[in-house]
Amino acid sequence: MSGAERPSALLARLRRTSPLVQRALVVAVVLGLLSTVAIIGQAVALASLLASLFHNAHAGLRHDLTLFLVATLLRGIAVALSEPVTSRIASPVRRDLRRRALDQVLDSGPIGTVDATVQIATRGVDAIENYIAKYVPSLVLATLAPAILLGWLCLHDLWSAGIVLVCVLLLPIFMVLLGLEAKEKMDERWRDQQRLAGYFGDVVRGMTVLKSFNRSRDALANLDEVGDALQRTTMGTLRVAFLSSFALELLSSLATALVALVLGLRLLNGSLGLSTALAVLLLTPEVFLPLRRSASQFHASANGIAAATDLLGSLSTRRVGGSSAPLTPPTIELCDVVLAHASRTVPDDEPVNARIEGGSLVTVVGPSGSGKTTLLRTICGLREPLGGSVLVDGQELSSLDPSSWRKCVAWLPQDPSLPGGSVREVVQMGDASIDDRTIVAAMAEVGLDLDLDQPLGEGAQELSAGQRRRMALVRCVVRRPLVLVLDEPLSHLDPESARLVAQVIHRLTMTRVVATHRLLDADQSVSLSPWQVARGN
Repeated sequence: MSGAERPSALLARLRRTSPLVQRALVVAVVLGLLSTVAIIGQAVALASLLASLFHNAHAGLRHDLTLFLVATLLRGIAVALSEPVTSRIASPVRRDLRRRALDQVLDSGPIGTVDATVQIATRGVDAIENYIAKYVPSLVLATLAPAILLGWLCLHDLWSAGIVLVCVLLLPIFMVLLGLEAKEKMDERWRDQQRLAGYFGDVVRGMTVLKSFNRSRDALANLDEVGDALQRTTMGTLRVAFLSSFALELLSSLATALVALVLGLRLLNGSLGLSTALAVLLLTPEVFLPLRRSASQFHASANGIAAATDLLGSLSTRRVGGSSAPLTPPTIELCDVVLAHASRTVPDDEPVNARIEGGSLVTVVGPSGSGKTTLLRTICGLREPLGGSVLVDGQELSSLDPSSWRKCVAWLPQDPSLPGGSVREVVQMGDASIDDRTIVAAMAEVGLDLDLDQPLGEGAQELSAGQRRRMALVRCVVRRPLVLVLDEPLSHLDPESARLVAQVIHRLTMTRVVATHRLLDADQSVSLSPWQVARGN
């Protein structure tokens, strides 16, 4: 993992990646500055009110009291709106970054390991939202708000402004020293967190094998060690956070005490008015309040800084833009395509040449291990070929916009994942535009008679393998893609179900590419060379 960036550089990259970041920042800063102005109004009104009462118990207080109440109301509104409004604006950033992370995974594979990708896309993106909604605005206000308050102090009392300014200038020395230590602890904690996520995933996936070799206890012991390492780095981060908060509180207290001492002496010799002294004394701690908040938010958003660095580093290498995808079922040409097999790379494999006419049905035939799945994934744009090119209506597939091309393609792998709690959720996959009538009609065509609200369990395990296969096909068909790519759609099906599925595939009008061991009448077949098979696994 790369080290965390400076906040300014990281914020600039976030703004380029997601324009929504700037809107969240502007709203938060405006509300923060409004609160700062209200603080000055409160201090001035309260100081004037107390000074008037001290000099004359029967003085008119209506003007000062009105100003104080208005400033208090304004500050209350700004504070109450600040976090909810900023969080609401920042939440689309979370969705946008998750979508971009998913696009990156579909384009180029996982960001590191699969478990590290899950960690970044879940807790990492949540932490980035917290970083945008809380830390970045507090960091900007830590610069702007003290400057405004110091400006007011300079206009009304240069002595107090000088004392506060000296104490504020001492802060960078402490913050640089503590910030370097915090950065190191933050990076170490994020690495341990990713390591724990990855190791936990490995243990869960391999638990059957570990149990069979009686090694499960050793794996759990190692998992405890990784968890303990994360606990130690977390406590180290908390210690640094406590130390930085203590340094800020100490400087703030010293500045307030020195200002109070000087103000008291000047009040005694009559060189300063009471209302001015009270206003200065009330505003002095407020100069340090934004600085204390930004320091606390820095440690609270430590994961967000590390996660943003990792995520943006991967997104910066992603190919964006490109030509628009076709609007009608396209013609796909395979021109001297050399397949990049998952288990090997053989640059001298016999190239594949074929032309798949738009709207036609084409089968890919060949023994197991010949590369049928790899060829289908290459057509979908999920894998780059070692050589040659894939043309879509005469355009290079690599030149098309990846996002728009994926919207045109429906892909049914050999082992499809079926997330969702009910039949409706599994088929829709978050697309509410797919209505119940469409789902029921599509299921009837493949012989599925299921209630749309029927609970299916995790991964639709309540269904048989054949039912899951047909439901995955229904999920592809209801989206009305322009290209339908199916890998063994007839596997796990009884003869009657296989007949129904074959009929559905034949009736469809989009471009269809099907890899299957069973005979399926098609317009043409793409045969992978036995020589190529002999070199495979």
